[in-house]
Amino acid sequence: MHGTRMWTSLPQRQRSLILFALLSFALLIKCIWPLFVYHIPLGYDVGIYRYLFVRHADGFPPFDVVALPAWAKGHPLGLFFVTTILIRLGIPADWLIGWIWNLFPVFLAILLGWVMMRREGKTVGLLTMLAALLSVAYFDGFAAMYWKTLASLFWCVLTYHLLERRSWIAVITGILTVATHHQTGLLFGLAFGSWVIVGLFKAWIFERRFPREILLPLIGGVIVLAVGLLWYLPVWKEAVMQNLPELFAGEGSPGGNFPPASFYLSTSGILLALGAVGLLVSLKRERFTLWQWSVLWCLLFVSLRLFFFRRFFLQLDFFLLPFAAIAIHFFWKRYPQFIARSVLVLAVGIQLIVTSITIATRKPAIDAATYATLPALAEIVPPGATIIDPENQSPPFLQGWLPYAHVAGPGLFETTWSYDQWKTFIVGSHTDRLHLLQPLGNDTYVYISPYFRNYYGAFADSFLADSCFSRQTDALYKVVCK
Repeated sequence: MHGTRMWTSLPQRQRSLILFALLSFALLIKCIWPLFVYHIPLGYDVGIYRYLFVRHADGFPPFDVVALPAWAKGHPLGLFFVTTILIRLGIPADWLIGWIWNLFPVFLAILLGWVMMRREGKTVGLLTMLAALLSVAYFDGFAAMYWKTLASLFWCVLTYHLLERRSWIAVITGILTVATHHQTGLLFGLAFGSWVIVGLFKAWIFERRFPREILLPLIGGVIVLAVGLLWYLPVWKEAVMQNLPELFAGEGSPGGNFPPASFYLSTSGILLALGAVGLLVSLKRERFTLWQWSVLWCLLFVSLRLFFFRRFFLQLDFFLLPFAAIAIHFFWKRYPQFIARSVLVLAVGIQLIVTSITIATRKPAIDAATYATLPALAEIVPPGATIIDPENQSPPFLQGWLPYAHVAGPGLFETTWSYDQWKTFIVGSHTDRLHLLQPLGNDTYVYISPYFRNYYGAFADSFLADSCFSRQTDALYKVVCK
């Protein structure tokens, strides 16, 4: 009781600052603990992003598109415009996949909370940060190292805030939203277009006037669309044209590399339910805001299993976070009884426990010992060499630390072999391997990871006993049979 009286006696501003600091610290713990437990980044895309950061930084102005292989040109250039400048200023690429990445989701959650403080009040803003703390999908986006997605969401949140403030700076942040990630850029375009069209329709039909308040978004939207699409011109074929058929593929649309919606319904059901309630509460007060349209379009993609519908769940969960905060605030104010508030606190507590248990299962794609050996490979493998990795776990990491080598894995990067040819290379005879290796250049290496050894067991030893391979390190072999 004494502690409660002390808390209530504090000025509102001081209490808000204390809660803000506590929530920021909790978010920091949520995103920083993998570094202390595993000592390496989480995520399958770690090596891919390191490769892209390094290779794009070779160009100035900040792009080196021409020299990139086709698979690397499928990545929009917005993020690499920023990272190239940072690297040119002396920021190591390893920081961008290390502690900077661990802090970025914390900054994004704080930004979203701050925007909601300005829009909905301090309480809802702080509860939005709490919702980010409770979210499993938000952590999974971090654990997978979806740099482009979270960076684009950062610009999107700023753009929504600036649009509602009628600021022309929204044109710049809107361009960066579109230029950074095509999926989030598509969502932004759909939400923004719906917002403008409905605003025009309501003013013209019901008020018989042209709404001047829509003029800035309308002009700005045209600029954002034009300039945003210009950013894609250097990578238009790989980043845009190859995805268009899949966009309209219906049931055949790719889901994207993300857990299914059913997983999040079981692990984040409480938070998602609060988000749905908060959306309904919001719709009773105001209609067709940018935030509401974002949720509705994401829900459409997820429920109809449209283009990258699994990945769209990350954006759906993200834009539901403020509405979950609205719902918590609504229930707390609407039902002040002790039992009702206790049930609400219990529900939030259960979600926190389930989230903590779930995110504790997220682990790096490779082990720390393998990760530690990667930098030394660059001293052995010369630029332009070909390195063959006969499994699909370590090639992205190999490519990240050998950005000037040609890495080939089963179905990955610059491989020209079919699945059957990879199978022949691994389990075939010396003659079979000689036939496959014949067209390759003189500087060709084979990388053998602990994962390969564990998977194939004793057969890995007989594979490496082939006279084609000359041992350079425990993991690296040079092809000498030509």
